[in-house]
Amino acid sequence: MPAYAEQSEKEILNELLSKEEDFPVEIESEPKIKEEVKPLIERLEEEISLTKPITDDAGQPLLSSSAPQNPIIILPITKSVYAIGLSKKVNESLRWLTEWCRRLIKIFGDKIAFREVRENE
Repeated sequence: MPAYAEQSEKEILNELLSKEEDFPVEIESEPKIKEEVKPLIERLEEEISLTKPITDDAGQPLLSSSAPQNPIIILPITKSVYAIGLSKKVNESLRWLTEWCRRLIKIFGDKIAFREVRENE
């Protein structure tokens, strides 16, 4: 009778899982810089902003100028329509537009503004 027949499946699995394989991991460190060169080297980490978009030979834009970092989002409804929309039934579209605006307000906070009331509305 073979030796593996005497062991139960559970014992065999436990034995196989208990063996840990060693995988060497090499962590690269920053290159060593001589002391005499250190004053001449400075680390630059800045974001580049483009004045004009970069285009290919055909004139198609490859990279466009960066967008402003803190844009103000103007919601498609006014404050009064927002208040009315919260009281509408769930099966009405105005309610869903209002809920979507509420979600944007929660996400972006101070960066949100309601649409201005026009005189002809």
